[in-house]
Amino acid sequence: MKVPSVLVGLAVGSSLALGACTSDAPDTTARSPSAAPMDWQRVPLPTGLSAVTLAATDETVLVGAYGPARPRPHLLSGTGSGPWQDVPLTPRSPYAFEARWFQIIARDGHIDAIAGARGGAHGNYRWTTWTGTTTGVAEQEQPFGVFGSYGAGDLAGMAYAGGSPVILGAWQSERTGLDIATWTRTGARWARQPSTGTPLGSTPDELAGATAITSGGDGLVLSGSLTRLEPGSVTVEPAVWTSPDADGPWTREDLPHATPEKGSALAEAHAATCTPHQCLVTGTVGGRLFLWEVGGNTTRNPSGIPDIEVTQNASVLAPISLEGKDVFVVPSRGGSVVLQRSGETWSVGDGPRGAPVSAVLLGDEVWVVTTDAHGTGTLWRARVA
Repeated sequence: MKVPSVLVGLAVGSSLALGACTSDAPDTTARSPSAAPMDWQRVPLPTGLSAVTLAATDETVLVGAYGPARPRPHLLSGTGSGPWQDVPLTPRSPYAFEARWFQIIARDGHIDAIAGARGGAHGNYRWTTWTGTTTGVAEQEQPFGVFGSYGAGDLAGMAYAGGSPVILGAWQSERTGLDIATWTRTGARWARQPSTGTPLGSTPDELAGATAITSGGDGLVLSGSLTRLEPGSVTVEPAVWTSPDADGPWTREDLPHATPEKGSALAEAHAATCTPHQCLVTGTVGGRLFLWEVGGNTTRNPSGIPDIEVTQNASVLAPISLEGKDVFVVPSRGGSVVLQRSGETWSVGDGPRGAPVSAVLLGDEVWVVTTDAHGTGTLWRARVA
């Protein structure tokens, strides 16, 4: 099988072109990372609002927030140098007034989002989709069976394939378990694409799951894992799935992790950041931070990856890249650690208080949302040295 290198999914023109797979083990003899403290500043939000997730345009940060009274979702736009601007929201269905943002994305003046609120007899998520601009974002009501009803799994994220938004989630397989599922939009209606029998489908021997979606040129990259079911053993291995556009076709790429724990330690890909030519994938192997570079004709692990224990059941955020430097916000030690990589040189510093759940770049500043033990979100920012 052919795989890209530490950055997932090589895009040539408008499609993802994958090279042959090779693997280089991490260089465990690399020198220890230097200290790189960052001056984290808490960014106040309007009274009563809790930060949930972030997106960024060329000039502003978009903050998805949750309020104490209906309608609970709020969307703020700002730069940190002045007052926040409320982006007007138009909820329509009953659950939209209670919804908590799951992901907000922005491109070329457009804003798209998914949100959810638990309800019904079984307390399942009732999903809502939203679209608009900074002058106003409105719910696009969907028939219940689009994202719900028998066989539905949860939604996981949203990303643009070119100018078209695509939603990632899961749905009951026609063969076994749950398949990875994607939804595309035509006009105001979302439609789920077939998965069973494709690389997104599960089989009796391998259960496929993806938890993050990102743009890769005009295509898409999904990050996740394969649960392999063998007589007397169950293993979880990292994988990514790539597509040249919103409609596929999809290609699965198994990610190598040349460590002594291979075959026994749970290994997953959590998120990716892609340029038109390559991607950088974050994840864990045996509960420790792990990275893959995917692009060109090789897949390899960067040298000198610092040994960081990742908080159990937490996900490493997608890398942030600027001016030849990569920044990683890693949930660890009940809070967060921030790593910086420039070439082969690593540095490490403390992240903001709380568990990191979202991060974006605005100019030379990293903005992060963290949550506390009660689920309350706080917004932070710090300049990258």
